[in-house]
Amino acid sequence: MRCLIIGTNIWPIPIQGYGGIEYLVYHLACGLAKKEHQVTLVAPNGSQLPNEVDVIYSGIREEEELSWQRYRGRMEAGEFEVVIDASWQRWAVMSFVGKDNQIPIIQWHHTDPSVYSVPAPVQYNLWVGLSRDHASRLGKHFQLPVRWLWNGIDTDFYRSNGQPRGNRFLWISRYTPEKGALDLITLAKKMRIGLDMYGDIEIIGDKSYLDRSMREADGLRVRANPGISRTETVQQYSTHKVLLQWYTWQEPFGLSIVESMSCGCVPIVSRSGAMPELIKHGETGFLVDTIEEMEDIINAEAWKNINLDVMRKHVEDNFSLPIFIDHWEKLLLDVISGVRW
Repeated sequence: MRCLIIGTNIWPIPIQGYGGIEYLVYHLACGLAKKEHQVTLVAPNGSQLPNEVDVIYSGIREEEELSWQRYRGRMEAGEFEVVIDASWQRWAVMSFVGKDNQIPIIQWHHTDPSVYSVPAPVQYNLWVGLSRDHASRLGKHFQLPVRWLWNGIDTDFYRSNGQPRGNRFLWISRYTPEKGALDLITLAKKMRIGLDMYGDIEIIGDKSYLDRSMREADGLRVRANPGISRTETVQQYSTHKVLLQWYTWQEPFGLSIVESMSCGCVPIVSRSGAMPELIKHGETGFLVDTIEEMEDIINAEAWKNINLDVMRKHVEDNFSLPIFIDHWEKLLLDVISGVRW
């Protein structure tokens, strides 16, 4: 098949640090190309892709309308059989507003449904969410059918490095209210437990929340650090026993959850969004409805009852890159053959 994938233009790929959608777009493009499909990827200057992937370069953090101008000619000329749009502003569909010759454009949505008020006025709105829960909420928001595909990670990369695990707890995310950094800082201080925090400090909407998080962390019991590379992330998963996440919104997926499980770091997580799809409570981690429940599980040291081999196999069987790429390939071929929703 001939496929165009439109990524974000925030960071060059492969991304070294935080950036879930950039990570996924890179691996999807490479994975499909390895299956001998013709893949073209829209990516920022400085991106490095295998020779098998054709790249249309955009400016780093340029306006997405400008990026659209770079690929729209080839797209409108019918060079591609299917398009995956993982950008933020969804300019690709603008090429087909009011036209009846629309090529199928899959809108791969990766955040809260409220970002968009209405679907595009085109013949087909082929939305795909990151989980069952995410797709359900997207469908209710748009009053449209929405499909879903779980994300995947490289389980060969995300595996324990065998180093001893300490007694401090871990948090990896972004310093934003919906990721619950301050809630966990408060919990760590109350329980007098050590908490190591690593979070993106660039893509945040509320700098005051970041500043407060840094002030509340005392540097001893709670250590707040900026984002780290993916290699360093594996090191942190490998040397911590437990990952704490307290989502205050409906989390669409949560790559850090499957990364930590793959590395043998047991997640204790708020029961939010897709979390019940990722975690088998009591088998591969823990789901809590209140911060008090999280406190109880920490006090009981319940994570010691988790079989780490079972936890990792759960990731390999459901959230590995080969499964992720196979599922996307099937969906794309179905769409090319005429499937719509």
